[in-house]
Amino acid sequence: MSSNFHIERLAMRFVPIATILLLLTSGLTMTASTAATSVGEDHKSALHQLEREWNEALRTKNAAWLEEHLADDMTDISSGSGALRTKSQDIAALRADMTTYLTLELSDLRVRIEGNAGIVTGVNHLTGRDDQGHAFDVRLSFTDTYINRNGRWLVWASQHTRAR
Repeated sequence: MSSNFHIERLAMRFVPIATILLLLTSGLTMTASTAATSVGEDHKSALHQLEREWNEALRTKNAAWLEEHLADDMTDISSGSGALRTKSQDIAALRADMTTYLTLELSDLRVRIEGNAGIVTGVNHLTGRDDQGHAFDVRLSFTDTYINRNGRWLVWASQHTRAR
């Protein structure tokens, strides 16, 4: 038998195996890509939900929500004064707040995630009565930064600016 016969015979065995391996690995790549997209969408959905819950916690003065969902090293820049506040200061301010919120509506939400960090930007439209009973109607553009620690998303930083 010639060496060409052996090569052809070897190639005939190798081509089907190589084809099967190629199909299997491309399927795994597509599955891994689909799974990564699904996980990314799950994280984005979780951050959307946290933004809605945060608004509800403000409306109902739910300090326990802030205790649970603000990172211990969280910082917040107030839209009213520009003051830099900590988690404990935000919670104390919520407990002392005499504002009555009628509506808190989120719009233009955009979520980006990279590794264990997530950024949510958007507009929060708030209506209600301040501590003096005066009506207000305010739109705040915001950037909220989240960090995923031990499988939980926590608010890490927040900044709000009055939109005109």
